[in-house]
Amino acid sequence: MAKKGKNGQKYLAGYVDFGVLGRKEAYLFRNEKREKKSQPAFRLMIKEGDSWKEVGVFWVRERKEQEEPEEEVIDFTGDG
Repeated sequence: MAKKGKNGQKYLAGYVDFGVLGRKEAYLFRNEKREKKSQPAFRLMIKEGDSWKEVGVFWVRERKEQEEPEEEVIDFTGDG
């Protein structure tokens, strides 16, 4: 669910199941301090009590279409 914070920054909110640690409310924020593509585009945060803990980071990746490989014909008969 997309929400808007007090400072006007949009973020995603939801839940993550951490197994034995339980289900935690999680927030996905855009990394406003990002300067290079090698830095994460988003930060996954959970709130524990009055503090925030970063538990993951995300990058935006683009998958390019791969061309179909050309079929190679191999002559195993020894005739070619």
